[in-house]
Amino acid sequence: MKTLISLIALLAAVAVACGDDDAGDTTSTTTLPDGAIVAEFRTPDGETYRILLSGDAAVTARAAFAAGTNPGIPNGRILPGDGGVNIGHEWHVVEVEFADFAIEVCDGTVSYIDDLGYDEFVSQHGDRFCPWSAELVDLIEE
Repeated sequence: MKTLISLIALLAAVAVACGDDDAGDTTSTTTLPDGAIVAEFRTPDGETYRILLSGDAAVTARAAFAAGTNPGIPNGRILPGDGGVNIGHEWHVVEVEFADFAIEVCDGTVSYIDDLGYDEFVSQHGDRFCPWSAELVDLIEE
C-alpha cells in the first residue's frame, strides 16, 4: 500500500512539474473593477495587447464588439510595466478614449514598442499610443 501511495505522489509531482506551463499565457493578473473590461487589440504586425477599460470606453468597446465593428482608434497614455493586463509586454495603456483620427506620432504596433522598449518609445514619440489600424479582437469580462 505504501508503494502505491508513493507512486501516486510521484505521478502527481511529475504531472505538476510537466503541467501546462504556457510562457505565452496572457491571463490578467488584475481584479476588474465593477463595469470594467479588458479589451484585446491586434495591430498590423499580428501582435496583440490588452487594455483595461472602464466607463464610457468600456461601454463603447462592448457595443462595437457586439455589433462586429471597431470602436475607433484606442488612444491612451502609455506607462511602464504590464499594468496587470498587458501580460507579456513591458508597457500598458491607460486613460483610453476612442478616436476617429489621431496624430501620426502616437501610431505604432505592438512589436515596434516591444523592440524599442518603453523608454525609447516615449523618448521618440511621447507618452501616447494610438495604433491607427488596431482591431478589437476580444473582450474579457471576469
